[in-house]
Amino acid sequence: MGIYMKYLSPLFLAVCLSLSCSKETSPTEETVEPIDQNLLTAATDLRISKSWSQEPQGWLYPMNIAVPTQDTPSNGFPILILLHGNGGNGSGMLNEWKTLITNHILIAPSGYRKSWNISDEASEAPDVEMLSDLIEKLSEFENADLQRIRIIGYSNGAALANRVFIENKNEGIDRIAAVVSQLSKAQYRDNSFYAPSGATGGSDTYDGYDLSTTPIQGRAYLSICNENDPIIPYFGGASVGVEFLPAKEAVYQIAKSQGHDAPYEDSDGSQLQNSSTYEYSYLDKQVVHLRGFANHGMSDTARNYLINFITN
Repeated sequence: MGIYMKYLSPLFLAVCLSLSCSKETSPTEETVEPIDQNLLTAATDLRISKSWSQEPQGWLYPMNIAVPTQDTPSNGFPILILLHGNGGNGSGMLNEWKTLITNHILIAPSGYRKSWNISDEASEAPDVEMLSDLIEKLSEFENADLQRIRIIGYSNGAALANRVFIENKNEGIDRIAAVVSQLSKAQYRDNSFYAPSGATGGSDTYDGYDLSTTPIQGRAYLSICNENDPIIPYFGGASVGVEFLPAKEAVYQIAKSQGHDAPYEDSDGSQLQNSSTYEYSYLDKQVVHLRGFANHGMSDTARNYLINFITN
């Protein structure tokens, strides 16, 4: 201020100095940090819009998300996609698994009309396409590891997981677990795997699964089924509008798709600890089937095996 300062009143100087100091030490300017738009959080909008015959104007798939609280690994967190059963939703699946698997980003979509499109469900939605779109959308986020994408499907969701194993060609999907639903004859017959070219179900002999396809190599696969399941017949047969393969035979065909070349053996498997769960392993445990007696669910032994399969 130099020579002019002596002509200013003390009160005026005090006010000017106060305003100057306030601007330099503004708590707002000191504490505000830039928001990183490249990190996936529980509040991220991952909803996927798809249109089809039932929803020609489009429909948004709801998504429930949980993100680990620990520091992000250098390659990001692995992704676990959870697929609910018929009548369920993503929120229920997320609540079940978020305390069991805590080192993955969990994403639990909800299917149209609480179902996934396999055959004669309420939904005819393009669910396999939706999952491909979801994975593509995850490429926007720095804390998502696109080389370690895992899927757990339960019942109707397991049937969708089986469709993903057969139809999806993304090598980043490295582990798939199908709980209480094995392959159907629509999905595998005459030494070939099949996908639908259009609508599923109806009066078609094989539910519209008319496109022969080959699953990609290198995926780990776990099947968990029960001899006393009252809904999905373990030994094969018709149920819920689908003709199922026997569970052990279905896993054998999946193992063959991954390179197993030995003849099929109808063995008793290996008992796990002293439980009622038996393991059938192929290709050094790349492909595994667990035979249990837990009705339309999982024993503690099978659940712990599944957690280790996903996280190890």
